[in-house]
Amino acid sequence: MAIVEMQKVAILAHKSLKEDLLEVLHKEGIVEISERKEPLNIDHTEVQYRAAELHFAINVLKEVASKETLAASAKSTTEEAITFATQHTDVRGIVNALHKLEEDDTEAERMLQELAAHQTALQPWLKSPYQLDVPTETETTVRILGSLPEVHEQVLQEKVKNEEMRAELMHIDADKGLVQIVAHVWKEDVERFELCATGLGWTNAELPFLASSASSAYEEAAVSIKKLIQRKETNRAARVKLSVELPNLLKTARFMHWLDEKQSVRESLGETESTITLLGWAPKKKVVLLQDRLQRVAPATAVLKVKPDEGEEIPVLLKNAKILTPFESVTNLYGLPLTHEMDPTRALSPFFILYFSLCLTDAGYGAVIAIIFGTFLWKSKKTIEEARLPWLLFFAGIVTFFVSIPFGGWFGFTPAQAPAIFTKETADGLLFRGQIWNLSAESGITFLQNLSLFLGVTHLFFGMYLAGAHKWIHGRKAQAFWQDFTSHILLGAVLFMVLAPEELKPIAQYTFYGVLATFIWGKGYGSPWFVRPLVGVLGLMNFVISFVSNSLSYLRILALGLVTGALAAAVNQVAVEMGKLFPIWIAIPVVILIFLIGHLVSIALNTLGSFIHSGRLQFIEFFSQFFEGGGRPFSPFKRTT
Repeated sequence: MAIVEMQKVAILAHKSLKEDLLEVLHKEGIVEISERKEPLNIDHTEVQYRAAELHFAINVLKEVASKETLAASAKSTTEEAITFATQHTDVRGIVNALHKLEEDDTEAERMLQELAAHQTALQPWLKSPYQLDVPTETETTVRILGSLPEVHEQVLQEKVKNEEMRAELMHIDADKGLVQIVAHVWKEDVERFELCATGLGWTNAELPFLASSASSAYEEAAVSIKKLIQRKETNRAARVKLSVELPNLLKTARFMHWLDEKQSVRESLGETESTITLLGWAPKKKVVLLQDRLQRVAPATAVLKVKPDEGEEIPVLLKNAKILTPFESVTNLYGLPLTHEMDPTRALSPFFILYFSLCLTDAGYGAVIAIIFGTFLWKSKKTIEEARLPWLLFFAGIVTFFVSIPFGGWFGFTPAQAPAIFTKETADGLLFRGQIWNLSAESGITFLQNLSLFLGVTHLFFGMYLAGAHKWIHGRKAQAFWQDFTSHILLGAVLFMVLAPEELKPIAQYTFYGVLATFIWGKGYGSPWFVRPLVGVLGLMNFVISFVSNSLSYLRILALGLVTGALAAAVNQVAVEMGKLFPIWIAIPVVILIFLIGHLVSIALNTLGSFIHSGRLQFIEFFSQFFEGGGRPFSPFKRTT
């Protein structure tokens, strides 16, 4: 229905026109280039390295760029701006500067870690009177620094004295249950002292070798750390200054992408001594336009229609009316149709947006969704082709608003909670103006349940009709009648039997039996005549089971419609109850805040749920009747900005 017919083409040109040909094809964006069967062995290492360096610079500068710079980087641009930026941006200089800053930061970080480790080691010994570079040994003694549990300090003193060890213990400091001690021990008694001290929990301390005392070294480290932090801040400021070049770097990256695309096409060219040949796919209606554009640049070119190779997959391009284009985002979530299939976008669009609306059934939520996405589209100036999903949600919000009014959904409020101007008295009680069904009453729930089942049956039989219509159009009329249209005849017979007046009941019954036999015979289509009835009976059983299970799936519309109202009402109740806990001057802002945040979260959750479940009804119940999917998207050789 909306699949663009594609044509495989061969583009021939004189070898001297290769670059002109690539330039035209890249600008026009009409042709998808087919890959060369025997790829060329070309080393792209240097190009990949340069591209990686450019993306390194972009990623680094994105981290420090201002909001204004990021906003400027996200704006659409033109070919001329991209080319100008590429020619006037010192990419090499920016990359080198960022590499130097990174190396300097790495060295500063290494030194910071080293100084922090020194400070940690020196902290307990700040009161030590000894220089850190003074030798720890003399001809007769050894100086040993260590930590000991504070409770064992006196015990160690006594053991040294009782065992007549020639050692002098100097208390330096105590912290967190540990005491720092400097021990001067006679060399002959070192082994005995260490054995004794270790048994009491002694741990030797290793201090850095520095030409100062521990306290001086600690202060010097603190000063150095401060300087290194300032150095890193200076480097960050340098990056921030360079970040103004981010938009130009992104344009340069886009230009490099163009070059990469061109190189890929060059490698797909078939060459002789004087000509080049390029194979690809183009929309059939644009082949003449392509020929005209190429010959304007160089008359020595030709575009020939060629037959696809056996088993070659034809790319798929969808083309729908603008009002239907947003629904392509739903189709694409499932997968593009195969080339022999129909585009399901037009068929699913009314059902998808109606199911989405019924899953929400809240006019207030629909209005908020429409306002949010309408504002986004107005600010961003994005067309339907550029932002299919936001446009779809914008339309869905509008439809939800109007569909939900008859159900009385307004942010979970009941008519009793609304001003009298918005309500009306009816035989069923107080309702909102425009409200017909009350989902808080059994009658309203029953109506939505029956509506869900009715829509489900309609949706399923519409899918069966599409399957038969597609076969009929493509010449498989007998298969379409027996396998698909007999389902509709059976539905008609069932309705006739149910709705027929009493005097026609016998005729309706016999009609049903005859149609049922026809249906069984049709389900056996394609099998030998002697097994066709058996195959048909199995087909009937499968039809009934799948039809019942698929129909019941549509009750999710009822479930989500009720859940939306329940969640909205719960938000209102929480807001009111929380407000009762505070004085009136605090309660009012608290209630407003809870109301706003609660309903925004509820809108987000219910919008996601409605989209997912409405899509599920298309993908599983509807598509299973007529659609397979799995097509390859058309990807033209195109210059993007």
